[in-house]
Amino acid sequence: MSTLMMAAVAVATAALIGLAVGLPDSWFCGLLALSCVLGGADTAYREVTNYAFGLLVAAALFAGASLHAVIAAARERRQQ
Repeated sequence: MSTLMMAAVAVATAALIGLAVGLPDSWFCGLLALSCVLGGADTAYREVTNYAFGLLVAAALFAGASLHAVIAAARERRQQ
């Protein structure tokens, strides 16, 4: 297992542990996006393009979900 993939697994594990202890959604999705980017970089380096493309698309989706969670939390705070 390469260093990039170990880092991706470590970040994903930290996100799952954080979810179990009440990590906000924006942080959870942001950490999963980082994990997908690291995994995508590793698979792109190994020239497994289908997996790299899939992981980078997943990273974009998680980044969008993280941004949505930040905006929703800001709206909720403004309404109170």
